[in-house]
Amino acid sequence: MKQKVNPPVVIVKDCIGCQRCVAICPSFVLEMVEAKAVVVRRDWCIGCEHCGAVCPTAAILHEGTVLDSHPSKGEAPATSPENLELLLRERRSVRLYTSDPVPKEILNKILNAGRYAPTGSNSQNVHYTALTSPDQIAELRKRTITFYDKMFSRIRGRFGMFIVSLVAGRKIAEYLRESLPKMEYANELIKQGKDRLFHHAPVVILAHAESWDRSSSFNCSVALYNCSLMAHSLGLGCCFNGFLVNAANHSSKIKRWLGIPADHKCYAAMTLGFPDVKYLRLVRRYPARVGQPAPGGGAKPSNAN
Repeated sequence: MKQKVNPPVVIVKDCIGCQRCVAICPSFVLEMVEAKAVVVRRDWCIGCEHCGAVCPTAAILHEGTVLDSHPSKGEAPATSPENLELLLRERRSVRLYTSDPVPKEILNKILNAGRYAPTGSNSQNVHYTALTSPDQIAELRKRTITFYDKMFSRIRGRFGMFIVSLVAGRKIAEYLRESLPKMEYANELIKQGKDRLFHHAPVVILAHAESWDRSSSFNCSVALYNCSLMAHSLGLGCCFNGFLVNAANHSSKIKRWLGIPADHKCYAAMTLGFPDVKYLRLVRRYPARVGQPAPGGGAKPSNAN
């Protein structure tokens, strides 16, 4: 359900007519009338509050909300490009965790970081399911493994491979078949008590939202990535888990057990905990692949160094 929106209120005597609010509004809510900003399309407001954030005289308020003053001085962002790049490169997938539980206040701070991720039309429609109970995580592990056992048993046969190709596509079916040896080996390790699915993490988090909203995939993924960066800054580690996302979306039993609404899909999931590993070096990644429009249509791929 969409959050209640608080449209802007203009304090006319404080408006200096700079027009910044009109220019920044993505929904055409404000217009200039006799050199003053006026709310002309109240119902179109999506509640992004950008108009109030740019107003130099604090002449624009939102019903029921008070905007915080920006803590940084001048025009400089809160961090330097060098520090941000180091943070992005430092963050690694963590698959070795200590047995220490994550305190509730730290988990709340991590999840709170997701609030500030951008969402399509400012829907802020991201929902989380956070498992912190060892028993619940063990049950989810069991259900997920059962789901994949059934899936891989099907693609071992020619007929099953054909059905999976029809449902999921040929490429995915081929990928699953190629993954069989690795999955069987991981399954053997799990039977030996080595958790190769959730890595004995004390927390498992899923992000889900309405499946009909085309922005939901982006919204959930970016929000959970925000959470992962906050976790890293607090000394914790995360690992995104596509296997769990796939299982939650294709097993109605798992989806119901997790309490995910019928009209929602899971778009991102990750494990979380205190790392039992320290990365001593930064890793390399491929250069950005940037396409250039080609004459006559189409894009010509290139590498940006």
